[in-house]
Amino acid sequence: MKTKLIFVAGLSCFTPAQAFAAPKPLTTPDWTVQAAFNLSVPRAAHQATLLSEALVLVTGGCSGSGCSPVERSAELFHTSTGRTEITPPMREARVAHMAALLKDGRVLVAGGWTGNQTTASAEFFDPGTRTFTPAAAMLSARMDATATPLTDGSILLTGGASAVNNALSQAEVFDLNKGRFVATGPMHQARAHHAAARLPDGRVLVIGGLHKRQLATATAELYNPATNTFSQTGAMRHARCKHGAVPLQDGRVMVIGGSRNCEEQHRIAQTEIYDPDTGRFSEGPSLLNPRYKIVTATTVLPSGDVVVVGDAKDVEIWTPGAAAFVKAVGSIGNRLAFSTATPLSGGKVLVLGGYDNHIRPTAQSWLVYRKNQADTSD
Repeated sequence: MKTKLIFVAGLSCFTPAQAFAAPKPLTTPDWTVQAAFNLSVPRAAHQATLLSEALVLVTGGCSGSGCSPVERSAELFHTSTGRTEITPPMREARVAHMAALLKDGRVLVAGGWTGNQTTASAEFFDPGTRTFTPAAAMLSARMDATATPLTDGSILLTGGASAVNNALSQAEVFDLNKGRFVATGPMHQARAHHAAARLPDGRVLVIGGLHKRQLATATAELYNPATNTFSQTGAMRHARCKHGAVPLQDGRVMVIGGSRNCEEQHRIAQTEIYDPDTGRFSEGPSLLNPRYKIVTATTVLPSGDVVVVGDAKDVEIWTPGAAAFVKAVGSIGNRLAFSTATPLSGGKVLVLGGYDNHIRPTAQSWLVYRKNQADTSD
């Protein structure tokens, strides 16, 4: 049996705010988790960037026990066949870096930890030539930051951590027309291991994160590209870092899981939903499992379904209008952290890599999909 994976762009609507009932540990036969093809090397804290219907670019990460060594390697995952194509390596090894698709089809890869230091270096991947070329460096070296595409094609980079794991308040924008990074006004709160999501009006919501060592913040703020500045908005109900966030088609944002102090013992299962019309957060449906280290492992599908993987063997799905998350049939086998979840066409999600409880990265990948939407052939 060969599984065909095809990308479909766009999202659909999320239902209005409502009260959510306490979750029940239900497994639904509508959703399934299926093992897919392996990557060329194990990876965790890597980046997966959807280039087209056919290709996902996978860059860097760590490949060995203890999340070392840091990888320069990159590969293309062919979604129609599941095979991987090794590309020439990046110019610099990177883990906990940023990657974003540009409007011209290239991918901007920036920052991260090299194995020895945080870096300000950046580079482009050209899918036409399958090569990496140098880009202008960032204004600040950073890892564990966010990279959010803006409506004009620029990429907003916010916060992150320094080499000694101090959170940063600096932000900058990669200007595609200028071909370089330019400074923005600073954020009101230093933050790393945070999340960000673009709103329909073009502003970017920046949420939570590590503020000081082992201290998460509940604060949130908005970046306005028209003024190139940040403004404060309502705080979350729960301080959290290493959490996920997904933009919902009605304009709101769901914030998912995380940890109150960025450590395992204070993981949380609560979600909450930000309404840009009111500037406030409200309680959302709780996860069935507390989860953190899921910044790149949460996604929303064209159907509006929210899919959450990572830090638990189960995959959870929330459908708009439902009172609770449900579990898909099947398992990813380990409580993997720092994996990636990439939405593909037909309501499918490609899950790549991550590391287990012993900090051992895996090369495995999985496909999560709703059975009645599966597109398979012999």
